[in-house]
Amino acid sequence: MKVRVLGAYGGEGPDLRTSCLLINDRLAVDAGALTSALSLREQAKVSGILISHTHLDHIHDLGFLADNIFGKRDTPVEILGTEKSIQVLKKHFFNNRIWPDFTQIPNSDHPILVCRAFKPGQEIDIAGLKVKPIPVNHPIPSVGFIISDGKNSLLYSGDTGPTERLWKEADKLNNLKLVIIEVSFPNQMEEVAKLSGHLTPKMAEAELAKLKEPPAMVRAFHMKPAFIKELEREMARLKIKITPLKQGEVIEV
Repeated sequence: MKVRVLGAYGGEGPDLRTSCLLINDRLAVDAGALTSALSLREQAKVSGILISHTHLDHIHDLGFLADNIFGKRDTPVEILGTEKSIQVLKKHFFNNRIWPDFTQIPNSDHPILVCRAFKPGQEIDIAGLKVKPIPVNHPIPSVGFIISDGKNSLLYSGDTGPTERLWKEADKLNNLKLVIIEVSFPNQMEEVAKLSGHLTPKMAEAELAKLKEPPAMVRAFHMKPAFIKELEREMARLKIKITPLKQGEVIEV
């Protein structure tokens, strides 16, 4: 799998984009940087978008993507999320008030976007890959993803505080090569992290220790812009190596 990092942060600023990965040029994981990081031609190649949850930093480019690819694809782009996430997108985002409803444009038979709900824990097929969404601990219904091409697997935690099922599912794998784990706040803000359903470096290390054997590659995303340097210093001191994701990098899994 080719994993391209489009957005790596838990907030925006100059040259800082929010959560978004692109796998094999076709499958996006969250939508915080689809239009700000991809050319129009690259945007039109995206065939599916996995939504971990509906907080704005994970969905805000859905609207601009739909606008940009109008007339540039023969088939709609699939947006995949929990039943609750799909309901929220339809009611509060693609509602012809905040943004046009591109699930009905140009018409219901040939829309730009289609929404498909998945059931957490059940594996789905999308863009030539197998994806298992696993519930995680966040203030709104949220999932992490285990994604496999049949040879290798990666784990994307999504936004989460301390959680259990995700790591139990990961321990069933014999080909886990990459863990992408959220690290949002510095260690001194552990209580804020717990209240908001996020992790500090020490908390992320404790989560990884739940695995029988963490993979060689563990990467951090969702760092809050105000704390990037502090988070980098704290991660560098951990016993389990966690390296921050860098925007624009490509990871081969």
